[in-house]
Amino acid sequence: MWKAFAYFLFTCLAVVSRAFAGVGEDSLNRYDMLDPEDKLCASFIYQQGTVVLNNGVVLSVPEGYRFLDAVQGRTLVERLWGNPQNPGFLGLLLPQPGSRPDSILFGIEISMDETGYLSQQEALQLNYTALMQKMQQHLQQENNWRNKKGLSTVTDMYWALPPAYHETDNTQHLVRILQLGKNVSFLNYEMRILTRTGALSLTAVANTSQLNTLQTLMPSMVGNIHMPVGQRYLDFNPHTDQIAAWTERVLRMGELLDARHFFEWLLNTWLFVAVCLVMVLFIYLMQYFHRRRELPKQFFHVDERLN
Repeated sequence: MWKAFAYFLFTCLAVVSRAFAGVGEDSLNRYDMLDPEDKLCASFIYQQGTVVLNNGVVLSVPEGYRFLDAVQGRTLVERLWGNPQNPGFLGLLLPQPGSRPDSILFGIEISMDETGYLSQQEALQLNYTALMQKMQQHLQQENNWRNKKGLSTVTDMYWALPPAYHETDNTQHLVRILQLGKNVSFLNYEMRILTRTGALSLTAVANTSQLNTLQTLMPSMVGNIHMPVGQRYLDFNPHTDQIAAWTERVLRMGELLDARHFFEWLLNTWLFVAVCLVMVLFIYLMQYFHRRRELPKQFFHVDERLN
């Protein structure tokens, strides 16, 4: 009887081991059949819970999402998705597979913009028409880079919503529509959390149909960001910290685009031109009368007979 029981146990172990071997071989074969890009994505290690970014900012990963660190995120965004390099890239939030956010957006890129401190007064006075013009100029340069790489280009970009600045949490909300060709477009929702040295930028990329959803999702993300002491917006020191230089030109462009400032500038310009014309006319008249002035009379007479 013991021999029969031992034989039965050995048979069961053999069958189970073959089953596991078959599963292992099947999964290995499936992995070998993947494209190199899919293999690379399958090797990514995602994080959940609380994550500390490279600049010390603490991120609480929202439920239904997973975080990809800066090194792996760069590989996905730049190498696989074909985007240009972002020096301030910190990581990427991606929806969990099969979760509800999977149908909301493709991902949220987190980056740091060290362009200097932006005061509330400047943020409130910023002319977003001029800012869009500067963005479109930068887009042309990026399209040249995409053409060299053989990638699709963005043919148009415009505001999906009027840009806004929220004083309560010091955030700028820039919502753009990016057009690829005639029929393809997607939403680019950038929320900039102002800091002592610039802004922590969270940029969500989604279908244009998800605009209303992102209007609720993105402002709520502020509660998932914990800025360390020394980097907060209120930690700004006017004696040592750098002021955002890019806003000065945008504000000047905004003044020119404003009707009241435009006519003031035009009046001042015509006044300057009029003063210059008066000065030129005065110099011309002085030279004219100087040439018409008679030569001084001779004080002695030369007798030609002496020659």
